[in-house]
Amino acid sequence: MTVLIVLVGLLLSHLLTGVGRWRQFDWLLWPVRATRARYSEPAWLPMVLVLLTGILVPVVAIWLATALLGKAGWVLLALAAFIYTLGPRDLDQDVATLLARQESEDAAHLNETAEAMQLDLDGSADEAAAAVFHGALSRWFGILLWFVVLGIPGAVLYRLNRSALQMEELSAAEIDWLARMRIVLDWPVQALMMAGVGLCGDLDRVWRAWKELLDERPAWLITPSQLDRIAHAIVPSGAAFDDGLSAGHRMVWRVLVLWLVVMSVLLLAGLLA
Repeated sequence: MTVLIVLVGLLLSHLLTGVGRWRQFDWLLWPVRATRARYSEPAWLPMVLVLLTGILVPVVAIWLATALLGKAGWVLLALAAFIYTLGPRDLDQDVATLLARQESEDAAHLNETAEAMQLDLDGSADEAAAAVFHGALSRWFGILLWFVVLGIPGAVLYRLNRSALQMEELSAAEIDWLARMRIVLDWPVQALMMAGVGLCGDLDRVWRAWKELLDERPAWLITPSQLDRIAHAIVPSGAAFDDGLSAGHRMVWRVLVLWLVVMSVLLLAGLLA
């Protein structure tokens, strides 16, 4: 059932692009704001509140849904939660907007898209591919993995952590604790993404990038910067900005298809519900 929910959720999210306007998470971060208004210390408190909210709210919602509708209630809630936590922006639309920037007459929308991708339009092809990788990590793969591993709480927790990192009222120390949580949540996602890029692209180049990482830090310490190395490995030398953007987009789609195939095989083998 999990695989079916993922497939249907990805399809609906891709087709119903207007759903993005409903992806607001401020209401789930209310405990963080309310508690911080009274207690500015300790710095780890927002991280703990995000963790508790990400677990308790879905658990209560699951209890209510199953009490009212049984198994069907859980399925509908899981599908809604998966679609809700994806994004919050559509990666395909953002890439298409950037590729069509020469014909665009909406400068504000273009700048908003570039800012959402954290991308300088005058950057290099490597930076363009890396921006797509980072976007796919936060919008697709992080939600997908944690939804499969922990169900609804996993998807909600991952999205809340990402959203909390955007809260301007938090101090640097509080952001640091949330960033540590993000690194823990992203570690397995990035490891599987790198493996997917190697299998779907040039395994030798990706392996060399991984070996360079091992020379600098322990193997268990995978940081977001590693995606920049992988992007550099797959982009041909001298490629233009648009080429890097397209290469990164094609690659994340290949990896997504690979993940879905592996999930389907695990389902058939009885290792995944």
